[in-house]
Amino acid sequence: MRILLLEDEESIRGFVRINLKRNDMEVIEAETGEAALALAANEGHIDIALLDVMLPTISGFEVCEQLRALYPRMGIIMLTAKSQEEDKIHGLELGADDYVQKPFSPGELIARIKSLYRRMKPGLPEPAVQAAPVQDQLADRGAAVELGASYHYKQSESVLSASGMNGPQSVLPPAQAPIPYMNVHQELIVHPFRLSVAERKLWKQHKEIILTPTEWTLVRLLMERVGESVSRDHILTEVWGRYYVGDLKVVDVNIRRIRQKIEKNPSDPAFIETVWGYGYRWKRSNDE
Repeated sequence: MRILLLEDEESIRGFVRINLKRNDMEVIEAETGEAALALAANEGHIDIALLDVMLPTISGFEVCEQLRALYPRMGIIMLTAKSQEEDKIHGLELGADDYVQKPFSPGELIARIKSLYRRMKPGLPEPAVQAAPVQDQLADRGAAVELGASYHYKQSESVLSASGMNGPQSVLPPAQAPIPYMNVHQELIVHPFRLSVAERKLWKQHKEIILTPTEWTLVRLLMERVGESVSRDHILTEVWGRYYVGDLKVVDVNIRRIRQKIEKNPSDPAFIETVWGYGYRWKRSNDE
């Protein structure tokens, strides 16, 4: 794992560096925002950026905003000495995945980094999405099927089956079809969205929606439970980890960012509904 560490105080930077290296992480260091942006552009792939907020020239907030625009799938964690709520929310709204407030313990920082890294990497363990067995899906070799007004089964020209043979993709008969539907490409289909578990990407119709690692994980959680109300506490545990000690507002800020990307009118959402006093729900179209 490659970490970009932006911290202007040498003592803190050294403390963080030692603990990251003890956990087998490669560390690339910068003292200024300008240096961090240059390293991000020239040092090859970076998994996660740790950004101090208070810097002598451009702030960590500005660096976060630029990194998010240039590298949407990079993980970003803000390191802040500020306890004001508005500063935490500001960083999240600019695209940070998480924040750690100074002073922090090495264990807390490493846990946050590893939790974010799990959200970024397809091969690492995650809560399983139950797909129908391939042999059941092969029971019906028809064209694409529509179930009600909400759920479509994707049809493509060919698919590599579990046995390694190429053949036409098939779907379950409507009576047996799970909702939401996971096709044999490991794509979760909830019309008009298609979410790839393998690639960690989301499409609306044929347009890719660029999501951060945290946003993608949150979308997947809600899409898996379409039509169900999911509490903010449950979202926090599933997305940020059971030992997360941050504020629940991190959920609300990420939902707001997702709505900006997927909704035609974010203030009147058609897909992600607020369940007041509880949490959120991915709406079925026939709920409207």
